[in-house]
Amino acid sequence: MSYQVTARKWRPQTFEEIVGQETVTQTLQNALTSGRIAHAFLFSGVRGVGKTTAARILAKALNCQEEITPNPCGECVSCEEIREGNCVDVQEIDAASNRGIDSIRELRDSVRYGTARDRFKIFIIDEVHMLTNEAFNALLKTLEEPPAHVKFIMATTELHKIPPTILSRCQKYEFKPIPFSAIFDRLKFITSREGVEISDYALSTLASVAQGSMRDGQSALDQILAFSGSKVQDADIKALLGVVDQRVVVDLFNVVAAADRGSLLTRVHELMSGGIAPQILCLRLVEHVRNLMVCRAVGWDESLLQLPDSEKADLEDQASKFADVDLIRFYDILSQTGNELRWHSQPAVHLEITLLKLIELEGLRSIEEVIGRLEGGGGLPSPSKGREAGRSLPGAPRISRPVPANAAPGQTAAVKPATPKSVVSTDGPKQESGDARPPERSASAEPAEAAVAEGASEPVSRLMTSLKEEFMGLYTQLQFDSEIAYVDGKLKISFPATGKFHAEIVEGQDNRRRLSETFATIIGAQPKIDIVLDAAEEEKQERVDPRNDPKVKAFLTKFPGRVTVKREFED
Repeated sequence: MSYQVTARKWRPQTFEEIVGQETVTQTLQNALTSGRIAHAFLFSGVRGVGKTTAARILAKALNCQEEITPNPCGECVSCEEIREGNCVDVQEIDAASNRGIDSIRELRDSVRYGTARDRFKIFIIDEVHMLTNEAFNALLKTLEEPPAHVKFIMATTELHKIPPTILSRCQKYEFKPIPFSAIFDRLKFITSREGVEISDYALSTLASVAQGSMRDGQSALDQILAFSGSKVQDADIKALLGVVDQRVVVDLFNVVAAADRGSLLTRVHELMSGGIAPQILCLRLVEHVRNLMVCRAVGWDESLLQLPDSEKADLEDQASKFADVDLIRFYDILSQTGNELRWHSQPAVHLEITLLKLIELEGLRSIEEVIGRLEGGGGLPSPSKGREAGRSLPGAPRISRPVPANAAPGQTAAVKPATPKSVVSTDGPKQESGDARPPERSASAEPAEAAVAEGASEPVSRLMTSLKEEFMGLYTQLQFDSEIAYVDGKLKISFPATGKFHAEIVEGQDNRRRLSETFATIIGAQPKIDIVLDAAEEEKQERVDPRNDPKVKAFLTKFPGRVTVKREFED
């Protein structure tokens, strides 16, 4: 008999033998027992977790010559033929190579005919997401209302590629990645039955390499057995699979904790010289950071950490050496480096510098701590005071100062706060609307805040604050370089020529009414409102000769030509 790989030789033959999918197998067994059997099933999940195996066992359960049973006998002709893959009434179709509409038409035609021998004609379609849109559409009607003797079992690793019209016609079962402990136990069972001498360390390494896929773990076991024979050494695992020992990763992080740069570079160089790829080492470092975070958060939990108990003491000791914020920084840096290593011209050097960066990151202080220390020493204002001080932003409204006593008629002076809040005094008592005096300021107030508070017109400041709280859209339009002044009982809002669009919005009936009603509650009387454009500036902009525009001149140097304007400009 020819050699069979471990994944085929030890393929489960009953629902009880399927590892790590208890929810799916229990549901299918209950359906078979109660007779509530759907006409179409869709199995989804990552590779090597038992989708096709479950489909074959379900087919045996439906076509077992004894009866429909959750526990097929495995000895009748139907069970044996399904196990060998040569049953006439159970067709396994690879959608990757039969993905076109013609293949689905053939399937649809064969559905109309009865079975050759068994109870049901079963179609197992593997990697069904590979079908074309036309093929899916051709399958819709048959999948929704197949003949009573037909069952569909479809499997996919990419559920998101299945059209919703197909999903709605199937019972969906999600196969989850197999836990580390389940893979470890299954591999230990197989090696004991095969008479292989192998340590728990080697088995845990194989289970870790599997990444939730039983087939991947069994394939790695086949590779090791081909290399080592029936007696597997731990060194063989490291050399053949190129894995990084957990002890090596722990030692590297101990060096990082000790800030020993020389030892760190030496150890990384030894690993690279020993054939460890930088990408693999970086991936193991990311996994270790994750394990340290889990250990700090919930303590030792084998189901979450996927590590043997022998690593418990080292992991707990190392987790106590790092703060949560340090581990979060380590994870961000190492994850980014892992993505960059695939394209970097010198991946080994890039990884070395990244590990040196981890030493420096550990000593960094958080911005909150730095601000707290500076505030304690009086070197930095509080965040709220900094916000109230205001920073000039381009395009903010210019709110006019009150007219000085000795100023000429109509004269105003403007200041440009960052936001309406920056013109409202927060240090002194709140003044009544009829009191035109500016709020008193302490001598230690910051210059920027004092200048704004002394010069700002209180009614206008209160108006802007009310608009920001109640009419944000109107408040936003006033941010576009508008100048607001309240003089002689009249509220004047001036826009530059470039603000014509915003002036029209403010001039609108609803916005003018909102302005009037809001300001009336502040001054106690119905105000007069003027919304104007700066005509002089508009005329000046209209008279600019486009031929003198630097951009136009630069364009003409590369593409010689002549500029034509609609009218002549004066020199």
